Amino acid sequence: MDAERGTSAAPPARRRSTPVARRVALLSAALCLFAHSARAESVVSVLSYNVHGLSPLIALDSPRRRAEAIGTLAASYDVVLFQEDFEYHGVMRRRLEGRVGAAGNGVVLDPPRLAAKLLLAPFTVILPRFSAPYGAGLSTFVVPALARPGDVESEPYGVCDGWLGGRFDCWASKGYLRIGIRTPEGPTVDVYSTHLDAGRGKKAVQTRRRQLRILADAIERQSADRAVIVGGDFNLVFDRPGDPEVMAEFRERLNLRDSGAGPELPRWRQHDYILYRSGGQVHMTVAEAGEALEFVSDDHALSDHPAVYSRFLISVFPEGAPEEPGECRPTSADAPTRKPT
Repeated sequence: MDAERGTSAAPPARRRSTPVARRVALLSAALCLFAHSARAESVVSVLSYNVHGLSPLIALDSPRRRAEAIGTLAASYDVVLFQEDFEYHGVMRRRLEGRVGAAGNGVVLDPPRLAAKLLLAPFTVILPRFSAPYGAGLSTFVVPALARPGDVESEPYGVCDGWLGGRFDCWASKGYLRIGIRTPEGPTVDVYSTHLDAGRGKKAVQTRRRQLRILADAIERQSADRAVIVGGDFNLVFDRPGDPEVMAEFRERLNLRDSGAGPELPRWRQHDYILYRSGGQVHMTVAEAGEALEFVSDDHALSDHPAVYSRFLISVFPEGAPEEPGECRPTSADAPTRKPT
């Protein structure tokens, strides 16, 4: 819905790690962590995908067929973060049968959205899969082995920029969704998913800054002593004035690192990220990250965004994780080459 393609500048070059490089990276990380007396370690894969789940009259394609394919392919990941699942949450949930799922906040019925709901009510009967205005459009699915039932929080940001301009952002009550996952070794990692406003002007940049400050408040409040993963459609691009500063402020405040998840095909610009930090007894290292290319076939993508992923090596230290976050990092052969934010 809000991706930019076509004449846009291509993203900085990335290189996809080879099987040998991945094995070297995992071995190096394992040896490093062994030196710090790690008790146990495992690999957890995370997918983040804006699925463009709008009515076919707006998407101008067959969203249901795309949603079915997306749900099937996403089943190979341990943790799945969807954005814009507005009309097709149930379709993808059925394809992810057996997963523990959670949905973000519903529509905030403030006076403007309530008026819009009432005005559009007759059309929802006639038009296929059309129920705007929407909630956050967020959902997270986790394999049962990692699930912590009930450890879920969601909150609308309460700020947006544009009903008829600014990429129509106010038609969704955007916010964040947090779900706690239990690592195979026991300790918890908090996983956040979000979708920020998409406009290009100064007001839109300020709206994204306000939204991320609300999210940072929530992370400080709910996850102060925990390892954290934050993924989603941030709608922040490196070459748009103001966006790099917004991302830098957010990451620096929370000590978040960029996993390197992002687009590899020239058709995309960078909007989607997976960030992380270690915390408590949990130390996380990126084993692999990039674009999940299985969601693109014969130059036909299943959404208007790339699917991005990271695989984390998660290690548990009885006496707490190493203080220096860069002590156990992937080798240079496996490190992402995208420009850091």
